[in-house]
Amino acid sequence: MALDGLRPDERIAPARDLRAHLEHWSRVTGIAVEVWALPRESLAAPVAELVQATVLDLLNGFEADGTVRHVGFALTTGARGLRLTVSGDGIGLPPGRLAERLHAYRARFAALGGRLSVNTVLGGGITVSAALKPSGTGRPPRRHR
Repeated sequence: MALDGLRPDERIAPARDLRAHLEHWSRVTGIAVEVWALPRESLAAPVAELVQATVLDLLNGFEADGTVRHVGFALTTGARGLRLTVSGDGIGLPPGRLAERLHAYRARFAALGGRLSVNTVLGGGITVSAALKPSGTGRPPRRHR
């Protein structure tokens, strides 16, 4: 799916919405959230929706796990594209339903030319990382002079 050429009104700013959601989720669940990075610029709506859906499913999975006490979150964009990292310190294995959903997100990121990986350490937590090249984010790549 090509996302190039989106009009400005088809772009949304994830930073405000994601930060507010992370803070609210932390208050409700009692799970600490450390936000390492959020982008200043807007993301194309389809990319922002994919990122938000992925993050919301991860948070729901962390909450359902019952062993997660701390979550780390980073979302960056730049000349190399988009990078998303979400880590939880729980038992390290995603619950069955979350594992299935992560396979679906892996396919959705791949359809945009990106990737999603899941790294677990038994008893040491889980880290989900995703990346999209600039062409998959709906933003033209920056040219160096």
